Order: sequence, then structure tokens, then C-alpha cells
Amino acid sequence: MHPESFEALLHFMYTDSLPEMTMNSLKDGPVLAEDLLIAAGRYNLKDLKSLTENKLCSHVGVSTVLLMLAIAEQYQCCKLKKMCLGFIGSRANAWAIMATNDIENLARSSPSAVKDVIVEILNTRMARSKRLIKAFIFACCFQMLLLVFIWYS
Repeated sequence: MHPESFEALLHFMYTDSLPEMTMNSLKDGPVLAEDLLIAAGRYNLKDLKSLTENKLCSHVGVSTVLLMLAIAEQYQCCKLKKMCLGFIGSRANAWAIMATNDIENLARSSPSAVKDVIVEILNTRMARSKRLIKAFIFACCFQMLLLVFIWYS
């Protein structure tokens, strides 16, 4: 365990909170988070796991989402995983994320997470298509009602 992680663990054990500087730096955040999640599992500290997961959720971005997804998958962080997949599902985010080489690292470290990413992107596309079809049908029905109204006026 890294010294910063151990310090954060001790701080949590005495105060039930994480130090303010914990995981504010995205450079050190994933390492620190991983150490804290390991400690939370080892010492059955559910509150530490929850706090760490919440901190990670606030750092989800294009450059960090795949690493966060791998961490969520490895340490069974359901909330973080859901947030990451939702972030990836956005059309603009998906393109930006796929432009990075991080998807290859995710495929090596967590192949099942790649499947989840693909399913999320496909589900999002399908939902978007359904919304467009519904809007088109509504517009057609509205035009037909308008024509009927004009015809009988």
C-alpha cells in the first residue's frame, strides 16, 4: 500500500471520512482508490468502499472512464460501473473514448467490461432510434390530423 493510501485509510478509520486531498489529483487518484478499495475489502469497511466509489464517480471523464470502469469491474463497484457505462453511452463521449488507446488496455485487464461497453453503446443507439421513430410517427399523425381538419373546414 502506498503511504498516501495508508494515511487516507488511517484518517478514515479515525474520522469516518476521507482527507480532502484524497483523489483530487487525477494522476494519483486511481492508484489511491485501488489501494483504498483493496483495504475496504480486506477489512470489511463498507463505508470506505462507498466513499471511495463516490469520489471516483466525481472523476469520471473521457480520459478516465475506462480505467474507472476496470476498477469498478474488479472491485464490484456497481454505482461506479453504472455511471461509467452511462457516460460511455453518450454519442459524443463514445467517439472520444474510442479515439483513445485505453480500450485496448481495458480489453486486456477486463474483457467482460468491454462487452458491457459494447452493449451500452448498442442499447443507447437503439433507444435513440426508437425515440426518433416515435417522434416521426407523432409528426406524421399530427400532419394527417391537420390535413383532415383542413379538408373538413
